This record gives sequence, C-alpha cells and structure tokens, in this order.
Amino acid sequence: MMNSKYLVGECELDCKLMSLNYQQNTIKLSSKVYQLLLLFIENRDNIVSRQQAIDTIWLGNEGVGKKGFTNAIWVIRKTFKELGIQDEVFTTLPKLGYQLTLPVTQHQSAVTAHSQQRKMLVIILPLLLIATLVALVVYLKPPQAITPPTSVAPTAFVKPTKTKVTNYEGVEEHIAVSHDGKRLAMQWRTDTLTGKLYIKNLTQTDSPLTLISFENNEEASPAWSSADDKLAYVRIAKGGECQVRVKNLIDNTDALVASDCFYMPYKRVVAWSSHDDNSLVYSKQYGDNVSLVTHDLTTGISQQITFPQRNEIDYAPKWLPNDNQLAFIRESGTSTLASLVIQGLDGTTQQLISNNASIVDFDYSATDNLFYINNVDGANAIISRIYADGTPLPPLQHVGLPSSITLSDINKTLYVTEHISKEYIAQQSYDEKQTLRRISSSSRDMYARYSVTNDDILFMSNRSKLWSVWKNNRVSSKNLTKNLGNVTVPAISPINTDFAVNINVDGRSTLFLGDINSETFSTIDINGLEADNLSWSKDGEYLYFKGSTKALTAIYKLHVKSGELQQIIQNNGVYSVEGERDSVIYLSKFNENGIWRFDVETSELTQITDKLAKFDFGSFYYEQGYIYYLSREHQLDTVERIAVTADANVDIIATYPANSVRKFFGLSAADRHSFLVTLKVANEADVFGYALSANTENVR
Repeated sequence: MMNSKYLVGECELDCKLMSLNYQQNTIKLSSKVYQLLLLFIENRDNIVSRQQAIDTIWLGNEGVGKKGFTNAIWVIRKTFKELGIQDEVFTTLPKLGYQLTLPVTQHQSAVTAHSQQRKMLVIILPLLLIATLVALVVYLKPPQAITPPTSVAPTAFVKPTKTKVTNYEGVEEHIAVSHDGKRLAMQWRTDTLTGKLYIKNLTQTDSPLTLISFENNEEASPAWSSADDKLAYVRIAKGGECQVRVKNLIDNTDALVASDCFYMPYKRVVAWSSHDDNSLVYSKQYGDNVSLVTHDLTTGISQQITFPQRNEIDYAPKWLPNDNQLAFIRESGTSTLASLVIQGLDGTTQQLISNNASIVDFDYSATDNLFYINNVDGANAIISRIYADGTPLPPLQHVGLPSSITLSDINKTLYVTEHISKEYIAQQSYDEKQTLRRISSSSRDMYARYSVTNDDILFMSNRSKLWSVWKNNRVSSKNLTKNLGNVTVPAISPINTDFAVNINVDGRSTLFLGDINSETFSTIDINGLEADNLSWSKDGEYLYFKGSTKALTAIYKLHVKSGELQQIIQNNGVYSVEGERDSVIYLSKFNENGIWRFDVETSELTQITDKLAKFDFGSFYYEQGYIYYLSREHQLDTVERIAVTADANVDIIATYPANSVRKFFGLSAADRHSFLVTLKVANEADVFGYALSANTENVR
C-alpha cells in the first residue's frame, strides 16, 4: 500500500491532498506534477528518465510529454524554492535522466495506537532507570563551578504577510509601482526573450501584461512621473549605447532624453523629481566613476549633482519630498561594497548603511519617513528598515537574493522581487564537454580558482556568516578565511600552494598571502593602495592587481618576496592577466566591453575583441597561446577563445542558455584540459507584495 505522506528534504508531500507542506506554508500540485514527483520518489535511486516519464505519466504521447516533462521539472524546482528550500532539487545525469537529490523519508501511517503504546513503554522504562541512576550520581558528586556558555543573540526578524503578484516563467525585475498604487511597471525576460518593459494592472489580478515598447533592445529601470502619465526608462542600443527615454502613456509617444547614461543589470539608474515632471535624475559615467546628474526636459540642460571618488558608482537615485534631499546607493566598482547615502542640497552627505556587501535597491515611505533597504546581513537575506535619522527597526524577513523593491504608501504594500537562484561551480573539459567536478551547497558557491599544485579548488561562498574563501579537495569543502572578514575573489599561485586574497573588515581592505595547506596568512604591504582583481604571473613571482587611491587608479605588478611595486598602466585597466611573455598583459576596462592587449615595452594598447561584456570584466584568462573569455548573446552564453597570433582565429568551447553564467568572475582556468565556470541553478524571479500592516510590528 502506498504511503500517504513522504518527507522530501524538509518538506512533507501529502499524497492524499497532492500538496507540498513546509512549516506553515502549503502549495497544491497539479496532477501531472504530483505524479512526476511521486515517480522520482518511488524509483530506484530516485532517478527518472525523460522517456520513462513520458511513457508512464503522459501515456507515450511524445509531443505533449516532452513539453510537459520540462515544465513539470521547472514547476517542482520552483515550488521548493517558493517554500523556502534553497537546496538543489535535481541533478542531471548524462544518458540516465534526472535524479532527485533531496533525501526522501517514508511516513508510517498504519501504526495502531496499541503498538505505539507498547513501543513507548519499551522506550520509557529503560530511560527512567537510566535517569534515576544519573540523578543519584549527580546528587553524590561534589558541586563544581559552572561557566555559562557564550552565545550570539539571534537577529530579530519581522515576518510579513505576503501575496504573489506575478507568476510568469522567467524573471520579473526592475519593478516600480505607480504613485496611485494601481499599476506596476517591470522588466520581464526569459532565457529566449530580451528584457522588455511591461505594465501590470494591480486592480485586476487576471489582466494581461501591457507591453510598452516594441523595439528589439533591452529596456530596464522604469520610473513613474508624479502624475503617473509618463514612464522614464533606459534602453540599451545594439552598439551598447545607454539611452534615457520617456514614454508618454497618454499619447503613446516615446522620446529620447539622453544618450550618455550608465547601466548594469539589476541596478536602478533613473528617477523623476518628487514633484516636477520636467526633471529627471540618472546615472552617468565620468571617466573612472559614475555620478548622478539632473536633466531638465524643458531646457535640455544636465547638471552633475554627486561627486564620487575614483571607481565609485552612484545609482538608485530617489528624491525625498520637495527634492530637499537625494538618497542613492554608492558602490565601490572594484569591491562591490555599497553604502546608502543621503545628500543635502548643500552637498553634505550621511550614510544610513555603510560598506555593506550586498545592497541592491531601496525605497522610501514618505508617510512614515522610513527607508526599506534590500540587502544581506551576514548569511541572512533581509529588508532593513531605517528611519531617516538613522534609527533602525527590526528587519523584514526576505527569501531569495537581494533584488529590486518598490513601495506604495497608498496600498501599504512593499513589492519585492524574489529570485529563485543559486550558483554552483563546474569544472568542464575542453574536448568532451564533460563535467569533471561539481561544487554545490544550499548556499551560494561561486568564482572558483584552481590550484595546479594540489588539484584543490578555492571559491567564494556565504556558507558561513561572511563571504569567505573555501577549499574543495574533491572529498569535502573547508572554510579557510573563517571570521577574518568579507573576501574578494582569490588568486592562486601557479607554482605552489600560495594564494592572495583581499579581505575587508569594517570598510578597510587588507591584502593577504595565504597557504592552502597550512591555512596560515600574512599581510602584504602595498604602500597604502587598495588592491582588487588579483592575478599571478606565470612564474609565480608577481601579483597583478588594480590599485587605487583617491587620486589614482592603475594596474600594478608586485614582486611578492621583495615588495617591489611597479605601475604598469594608469587609468585604464580593471582586471589584467599576463600573456605570452612577461612584458604583455591582457586587460579589461571600467564600464567598457572588450579585452585589450598592452605591450609594456612599447606602451601599445590594442583591443583584441569587443565580445566580453563590461559586467564580465574578470571572466577571461590566457592559456597556451589563446585568450579564453565569456561572450553573451540574446540566446546563449558562450565560452570562446581567440588566438593571440596574427590570424586571431576564434573557436567556440562551450555554450549555455542565456544568463546561465554568473557575472563578473564567472569563468577561470583549470588544468589546461578544462576550465571552471560558475553557473546558476535556476533563473526565475517573481514579484510578491509584503503587507505593511500591524503584522509587521510583531517581532518573532
């Protein structure tokens, strides 16, 4: 007889109700989805092939079954994520099918009350005897001093009541609610469709989305005018040009405002004045920083209003009432540490949150004078709540990765994009395209580096309360930096087990030299520079890095043993690797697509490709006469290589669905026969509404 209930991971599958339950949440499954999950549970090793599923569940109907199987796998993954389970649900087994990786336990449902009582007596009587003996020993033993255990008080969270607002396949991002609370503008994209802007009617649940532009370009960052009759947004032209545009929703016209904006995925970069529908503020690049500028739609005049230092990026602008203060996020473009800044009309600034590793977006309640900030605190995804005077409230509990948020004071609702996404690391061969090694956990594992000396892989992970460097030796993974601070991407010596890593504590960065085997660390003196984006020379004697001060940015070359420091190229490079000889480096530039070859002897700088995206600045390496790099198209992410010889032949090494590879440092070298890539398990995001009612005042 079939069991009526199973434990799948931490979730309970109720076979009578065809539902998955976790804590207080329940999701009803459709018949086909339930049957497929049950097939995984009942099969040997929890493995199901596509053909078996089609034959068993879809009765051999190939046309319907192929699509139905793919959709059911997607729904099962999504359901577990929505219930808060971050562990990977399935593993793909070549030539076999899929394997359910969550542990399965049967619930016994036919045990009689009498047999239960007998079992309880068998258990309780010996326990009572043991307890009596222990009590006697304790009574006769002389008293000893007791040292109370030390513990860290857990963060108090507020768990809001939430409802699902969107449920489309793909990613709903860059959300913005209208001032009257009736419409939600957003970017919607899938693996096969470029991000477009849509409007959802919040007053009619089942109303279809309205597409607001029909151009074949990526569009993002919508912002409502105060009258809700216009949308400002950015469009990325085919040549990479960032345009600020305004869509008039009354007469359906669309106007170009500026062609000099700055844009990176997931960053909100344009906003209206709080009261003047002829004034915009947006992010614009000035050399090696990104500032905020205002633009008057009547006169066409733009004016810079924030003044970040080198390598800093100002984005997510938000005017507070009457435009007396401007709130925005200021991020270090090299370390991704960010602060929430409030700037007055006189240019003075204050920081509500300082040097946080994962601030993505925020919004402000004019009614309550309260900021909501989507960020990470330790290992917890939270939405911080801070009054304008800096007084904090308990944060809201949040599921998924930090992402875009938007607030409606009228609806008393905070709209939040919840990402169902997790990264893992794969070592893949060049020739057979096989996965040789995989590193995955319930946390985020990314940006791997390979040790040719001992076959270990170092990677970044937030398995602990900090972003730490972890070591994987094929058997297990171990935290190397532990509680030293938040790390950036490490670099491993090609000749021994040394590795370099930059560690940030309270906004201060220190460069360390570590040893993979001994797990010891020593500081590296770099004359007051802030070092980012590390790589080693081929002989293991030198470190390359981007070094920054308030006045200067350059690529440096450091002799590790002697401490001799050499400036290679100024104000150009973000990340660099040594090439075919020690006088040649290949580098990427700040906010520019492409890879450049720099000859140190002749100072000649030549672009070799424009296919590396600006947000993949660290996803390339040199190996045996080729530059390997990540290229992105609308349909695919591609690992390619280009010969450094005169013919510059380009070969395709591997392909993945679009947006599968993690940005920034998603690709790196391994053992000359393979490479390392950071991949996303899923790429889904839906919008939820968090009710800001009396419920959010109850701290649990």
